[in-house]
Amino acid sequence: ADYHRDDHDEGSSLVGGEGTAAYGQFEDWETANFSRVHELELILELTAQYEGMSNSCESGNDDDACNDIPAECYRSSTGQCHDWRVGHGLTNTDKAVALARTLQLMRDQNVDGIVDHPEYTVWDAFEIYTSLMTVETIPVDTDRVRHSWKGDWNHFNNGASGAVYYTEDSHYVWIPNGTNNLMAYFTPTEVDLDTAQIGSLQMEIDLAEDGSNDAQGAGTRVSDTWIYDLDVGPEHWNTWAHFDITGQAASFLGVFEDPEFFEASIPYTVDVALTLDLSSPVDITIPQRPDFYSDLDPTTPSDAWDESYSGQLTFTREAYNQSALMMEIQPIISDDGDSSGFFSDLSQLFSEHTGFVVFSMLVFLLCGLGLGFTLYKMNPVRTDKEEILDATLE
Repeated sequence: ADYHRDDHDEGSSLVGGEGTAAYGQFEDWETANFSRVHELELILELTAQYEGMSNSCESGNDDDACNDIPAECYRSSTGQCHDWRVGHGLTNTDKAVALARTLQLMRDQNVDGIVDHPEYTVWDAFEIYTSLMTVETIPVDTDRVRHSWKGDWNHFNNGASGAVYYTEDSHYVWIPNGTNNLMAYFTPTEVDLDTAQIGSLQMEIDLAEDGSNDAQGAGTRVSDTWIYDLDVGPEHWNTWAHFDITGQAASFLGVFEDPEFFEASIPYTVDVALTLDLSSPVDITIPQRPDFYSDLDPTTPSDAWDESYSGQLTFTREAYNQSALMMEIQPIISDDGDSSGFFSDLSQLFSEHTGFVVFSMLVFLLCGLGLGFTLYKMNPVRTDKEEILDATLE
């Protein structure tokens, strides 16, 4: 964007103190190309979530006090809070997509893939993008919802201490009100001849996150898939179910290579289906959390489905209402007035109504040809084939 420059360290640097601003040394900062901010970066900065950031660090980071998030934040030229630990904050994907889509619709209002109005900027879209975001309640005719994901279970060996480190495989599934059954299908690729590795994995399921493994002893192995059939009660409703992967694995290639850094990796898939009691209406609204989850989706009904349950299950979700947004878009009036002239207006007319303009030109051309032919028939001119008579004086 040539209309916005970065200024995160304008004046006195928050890191180095007074007189140490990194950008103050560039006299052409407001005009140079290297200081321009990409529109995508500006969108992410304007929609980031800074509120709620705290001075805290993960365990094991004892050398960093993590206390340098200022109590009163610095406001960058975006008008948003910024500091050198968390930047403008966490990316808010919903808002960022809404702002980007708003800018796209403002520039391409007939949605033909051609930018007709490049004069709109991110700032113009920022003023109205919240009109795109709405909440909708959608009825679905089913009594089952599902969620699936895939991952890779890995472990690493510490050659010096002999300790083994495992990757984080936690995942969370929301248990809606009215759920009476959870079916989980866990399929790991435990034997892989291409990588010469073998393993044995199991799934842990902690309903309501109370610290217990509700899947203990409940799994049934069918071919390569573990099937967990769990009863769900009211004490589990409107809570998260925590899923995790445990087990052991070995790779024979580690014998010939460095065992400290050779990684055993077992890919897996998980498919979870929830069955709900729809004797009373159920609305599913899933709260957001910052880690390892995604939405539930409707799937095929169970054997207990009855047509009388139609409309009993609804999803309330955030949505994008493009029709409401289009009513908010206002034309930008240029300060140049009519300086662009006739040919500019003609070019814009042709670009926006190409088919109509071409058709009109053909009609005018045919009319002109017809008029010319009519005049020709009314006033024929002499041709070279006509006889020439010489005048004779008597």
